[in-house]
Amino acid sequence: MHFIQIGSLAIMTKWIILGIGLIAGLLVARFWLSKTQPKEITKTVLNLLTNGILIGFLSWKGSLILLEPKLVMKSPMSLLYFTGGTKGLVIAFVITLLNLLYYMKKGTVHPILLIRSILITTFTTLMIYDLLALFWLQEQIVLHFIKSMSAFFLLLLTFYYRRQQKKEVFHLFKKTALIVGLTGLIVWTINSNISFAIPKEEAETVEQKVGISDGQLAPDFTLKTINGEEMKLSAFRGKKVILNYWASWCPPCKAEMPHMQEFYEENKESNVVLLSVNLTTAEKKGSDVAKFVEDYELTFPVMLDEKGDIGQTYQAYAIPTSYLIDTKGVVRKKIVGPMDKEMMNGLINSVK
Repeated sequence: MHFIQIGSLAIMTKWIILGIGLIAGLLVARFWLSKTQPKEITKTVLNLLTNGILIGFLSWKGSLILLEPKLVMKSPMSLLYFTGGTKGLVIAFVITLLNLLYYMKKGTVHPILLIRSILITTFTTLMIYDLLALFWLQEQIVLHFIKSMSAFFLLLLTFYYRRQQKKEVFHLFKKTALIVGLTGLIVWTINSNISFAIPKEEAETVEQKVGISDGQLAPDFTLKTINGEEMKLSAFRGKKVILNYWASWCPPCKAEMPHMQEFYEENKESNVVLLSVNLTTAEKKGSDVAKFVEDYELTFPVMLDEKGDIGQTYQAYAIPTSYLIDTKGVVRKKIVGPMDKEMMNGLINSVK
């Protein structure tokens, strides 16, 4: 699970890549339209495409109300920080498509021209998304390569004009297939050898160091919970741990808490632990913590960092700050900013 930090927000890398793909798709569609259509028609089609994408984005954000109504009711700020995730993206795609079909039926532009523009934007977006995922995420390299090349071929077919000679198209595809084949061979070679990039002995040595960086052993600590029970981090060795630092006055902390509670309820019987550390020294009043826990109906362990040294050790300067810790007690990811259920499930599934 990959994240990009933008200020206090942690955004999944795949959504950033998708955004880049959409921009590339619009640029390619704009270039094609400018070469084949009058200026006014180009402007009209581009307006329809950009408005469709805007409607899709707002639908994606708003889909959270439909998919998680209870969470939104508990924390309306979820709409500011979160989206409907993958399911919400499907809903947004359907709404965007219906919007474009409406204008197609209305006769604003020729249906064939609009369909081709949509296909060019879509196939370019998919091609760029998978290419960036291939080199950026370094996961499922061969699959991303196959998907990107499939989108590329479909893009070529969309560009194909009936007036063009079949022989010319055949030669174009033959050259493209040769380039794709050579590139695929390189990708396959890289993918076959990537597991040898870091020697096993070196990785094990790094994991023995205590610290908060990725690959280091998480610093151990003992804190009292809000109920007075003592809890030790190392006691959860053998389980996957999400360690979350927060304060009751923090808006993004308020936004993520209903998501954390639901995540906890769904995973409390599994090999997953959610540990919450309140930065008590940052609170205005000690009683605010208990009220917060009661208001949000939190049932997962809430520990109190009453001296402030644990928050200092884990550098929880911007909150919320969370750490993903694997079954060996090793830090695998630091996330600054609020997380929703999809992000937490993705994190947990990314480690052993």
